[in-house]
Amino acid sequence: MGDEQAWRKRNREIWQQELEAFVPRRLVDVHVHVFNEASLPAGEAFPAGGPKLRSYDFSRLRADLAEVFPGRETGAVCFGLPFPEYDRRENNRYVADGCDDRRLWALRLVDPAEDPRDVRRDVIAGRFRGLKPYPNYVRKADLGQVEIDEMLPQGIMEVADALELIIMLHIPRRGRLEDPLNREQIRRLCTRWPGARIILAHVGRAYYLRGALGHLEELRDLPNLYFDTAMVNHAEVLEHLFATVAPDRVLFGSDIPIALAAGKSVEINHQYAYITPVPWELSICDAEGRVAYTSFLYEELRAIRRAVERLGLSREFVEGFFDGNARRLLGAAGG
Repeated sequence: MGDEQAWRKRNREIWQQELEAFVPRRLVDVHVHVFNEASLPAGEAFPAGGPKLRSYDFSRLRADLAEVFPGRETGAVCFGLPFPEYDRRENNRYVADGCDDRRLWALRLVDPAEDPRDVRRDVIAGRFRGLKPYPNYVRKADLGQVEIDEMLPQGIMEVADALELIIMLHIPRRGRLEDPLNREQIRRLCTRWPGARIILAHVGRAYYLRGALGHLEELRDLPNLYFDTAMVNHAEVLEHLFATVAPDRVLFGSDIPIALAAGKSVEINHQYAYITPVPWELSICDAEGRVAYTSFLYEELRAIRRAVERLGLSREFVEGFFDGNARRLLGAAGG
């Protein structure tokens, strides 16, 4: 990643030149991972965009939010690392204990095999505003064949519907939103459980334009379906999202701490690829350092700004996207 001082200086310059006048004074990041060392298997580290982290705690989150959003009043929706090999119960406990329900709000990692009565008790006791399922918890040999219905069985959804919980959904299957089965199950999920608020993380994992075109249109009439923009660096995807979906159902999300790493997501032939200066299993590594990088997060913000400017969207839209929409959603959730 190069010299840390040079890296920080470059980020400050980008903020001052391109983002300071655009990002509102208040914002809520709806997609943040937080975990303590006890949540990971002994001796393991989480590859956060290349850098390997043994923990990402609340004190570090607060410091990072202050650094990357200088002068801003920030909030975050927090959840753990959703992988079966990590300690889900410990991570949930850590997140619940660290969130104050005023600036930091907690989502609970949920395994479809859990007893829904335990989920309900835990949600109420831990003041969780919602649930975070993940395809890996289904434990299929081929993760590309996991279905949304398997991630969120009826008993779990009964709890989410009754308690009006947020569900942060990382949709499965290789086609993402292009997969008609995913769209069918999203529509059924939203229609059958109107009390639940479903957020499609990463714009339904549409990191490239063809992944969104024609598919957002099929889902935009669902009043309890929202979209976060975590790790989406492609301005055309965001432009299509903002032009297609109701303005009160788009939410700013980053994917911190991964989003703090140096890199960028690019579209190549109806695909996407991460480019990073340090090795990461999900990226193409620029080992020779041919590119001077900023963080994924600042590339996200640059793309958001371009999409807003191309569409001529109002300051009211920007403030709702970064802050007001999330606060209204959180205010209604968990009742």
